[in-house]
Amino acid sequence: MDKPYCTGDRCEDCTPDEECCEATCGCCPRVDEHGYCVLYPGSEEDSKYCDQHGEGWLLPRSGRAERMYQILKGA
Repeated sequence: MDKPYCTGDRCEDCTPDEECCEATCGCCPRVDEHGYCVLYPGSEEDSKYCDQHGEGWLLPRSGRAERMYQILKGA
């Protein structure tokens, strides 16, 4: 199985050829390359801003990621 391009808990099927998803999934696969891909609060309610990828909203977590999040939150 190929290693996923993006490993954020809100991202499942991103590829380098698709429109950039890093700011909205919360994990940039190029962070080692650029070194400055960080999410900040955005200008609109619940939006996030990434200095590399611009502004966007976090995608919903996948079902598996949400279950893991709830387990860790309750630990």
